[in-house]
Amino acid sequence: MASTRQPSARFPDDPNPDDPLIGARLRYVLGAVEVRIGQSLTDAGFTDIHLAHFKVLRFPPPENERPVDLAQRAGMTKQAMNYLLVQLEELGYVRRSPGEGSGRRISLTDKGWKVAQIQRATVRAVEREWARKMGTRRFETFQAVLKELADSEAGDDVSAVASGNA
Repeated sequence: MASTRQPSARFPDDPNPDDPLIGARLRYVLGAVEVRIGQSLTDAGFTDIHLAHFKVLRFPPPENERPVDLAQRAGMTKQAMNYLLVQLEELGYVRRSPGEGSGRRISLTDKGWKVAQIQRATVRAVEREWARKMGTRRFETFQAVLKELADSEAGDDVSAVASGNA
């Protein structure tokens, strides 16, 4: 006998309240990618990088960026970003250089660029695995839809950030 699921009292208008919505699903796959990046970095000897550092080391990598802009892009306070920047600077992944006025600029060091290269190679490997798992054509469609959504949600910001013009 088939059971009919009753709507949840907390989500009375949702016919399937136990089904994760798009934000949760995106978070799940992002988490899987981050785990793979973390493992690749550990395997390459970068054992001092932690998940929180990915807020700084995400795409596009910081190159002559103001800490406040990095904080904004990561969705965190300037104070929290500076905490991570101090750690990464002490570990030799980023450097601060004088900027306009009293501001400082953040860029990756050679060591930081090695991390960025490993991150990118790892994500490309994940993409190839997903294309094999889903089928190349379905994965290309997925990528195209995801790009379209990202571009429409962020407007010109995504293109500007990706091209380094933000």
